[in-house]
Amino acid sequence: MNLFKKILKSIDFSGPHRKYPFIFINGALILFQVLYIWLRYKYINTTIPFWYVLPWGDFQLASKDAIYLLPLTSAGILAAGLIISLLVNRFYIRYSSEIVGIFTTFSVFALTYSLVRIILISSVPFDPIINPTLLSLSVPFMIAFATAYFLIPLFIEYAKDKGLVTNPNLHMHPAMVLIKPSVRGAGFVYAIIFLALTLIFVGYSKNTAGIYLSVLMLGILGIVDDYQNTHQKSMFRILENPLLRLFLLFCGVSAVVLSGIQIEFVSNPFAKGTFDLLTFTIEIGGSAIPVLADIVTMLWIVWLLNLLSWSNGIDGQYSGIIGISSIFLCLLALRFVPLEPIHLQVATMAAISAGIALGFTKKTWYPSSVMWGFGAMSAGLVVAVLSILINTKVVTTVLFLLIPFLDGAVTIIRRIIQKKNPLSGDRGHLHHLLLDRGWSVPKIAMFYWLSTALFGIIGLISSDKYIIQVVLILGGVVASLIVLLNLRSIKKQKQIQESV
Repeated sequence: MNLFKKILKSIDFSGPHRKYPFIFINGALILFQVLYIWLRYKYINTTIPFWYVLPWGDFQLASKDAIYLLPLTSAGILAAGLIISLLVNRFYIRYSSEIVGIFTTFSVFALTYSLVRIILISSVPFDPIINPTLLSLSVPFMIAFATAYFLIPLFIEYAKDKGLVTNPNLHMHPAMVLIKPSVRGAGFVYAIIFLALTLIFVGYSKNTAGIYLSVLMLGILGIVDDYQNTHQKSMFRILENPLLRLFLLFCGVSAVVLSGIQIEFVSNPFAKGTFDLLTFTIEIGGSAIPVLADIVTMLWIVWLLNLLSWSNGIDGQYSGIIGISSIFLCLLALRFVPLEPIHLQVATMAAISAGIALGFTKKTWYPSSVMWGFGAMSAGLVVAVLSILINTKVVTTVLFLLIPFLDGAVTIIRRIIQKKNPLSGDRGHLHHLLLDRGWSVPKIAMFYWLSTALFGIIGLISSDKYIIQVVLILGGVVASLIVLLNLRSIKKQKQIQESV
């Protein structure tokens, strides 16, 4: 047991002489070797080229079972590296652990490469494990991630100089959960990076023009609102009016609808078939305007913007919701056969959106250095519009965002019952209720991350035939829990008031 603790200590990330811990990297490589063999074993020929140190010819051949020696050898090298690292640390030899770690990692990587090469040259043809199109989308994703990761610290310093800082001791709000000053404006940075990268990777078209314009409008609106929020004497203080905000959101979304992006039909939850929204039109200047489809689209997008914004109340929460939702939208866009250009465009935009949101995580995680601010609406717009472009059923989008969706619905109903403004802020959202029950901020953020991922997976694997039933069942369970938490919170508040 003591030896095990020493090994764990020797690979601790925080150790002063252990700057290059290698157990996780090598463990992942070994796991990949095992999984790759498991997936490809049935395609491998009975004999394989294996003993490359022997003379060329039949001497190099071995049974296909010999392939298992590679992960076993890799595991042995890793174990030896750990033991050697533990021993040399006792003598305080400078860079000894780092040298051992690099040598071990290089050896395991070389064996991993050899394993993949042997399987590729000694197997019958097989389909790739990862969709090549999906693999190609890793490029815009990684570029978006890296851009966001390295740009957001620069913006934080700039925002501090300009006074875009929310101090929980000075800026009081009923929903405030900050514990230290944090700058605002990550939503604006999201909008700028998204616009720049989508123009590079996707290009320009009628539909994308509407998306670009709406994202830009909401990004600018967000940074202006962040400015007035942190400058009490600002001329933009009128933006505190919730009705004006709602009106400006509709103005921002209008560019999307005017570009031709619409919800064309809605599934009938009570019977087979759909409601065709395009049949309700108005003739204007010789053109048929699908007014019902436009109205439903605008209402749906603005509703999603608000419910997502309400789930932006604690550190680390929003980046996960947007990032994970964007990943699932990317996967949904690639489900079509054949794959149309619009589907690839949506997948690319979703990959960029996911990369940016996840790239912000380090600085938005608890305790945050930067908040999304009102510009978070631009990210919500991307999620809402992309779900429409790939003809995702409304119920599928609801499933992806089930907890924010139901939290928003319950919140509005609760405020109406309590005779409050449905658009005014309070501490009644689900994340506030979980905080009151003793949950930590990181725990709540992870709850939202994991629940978004879980419901996203359910949405991907559920048959279109039963997706409505799945949403109704899960929605009923989640809604009941949220209502129960609200009732307990209200009861607790009454008890506190009566005791006072």
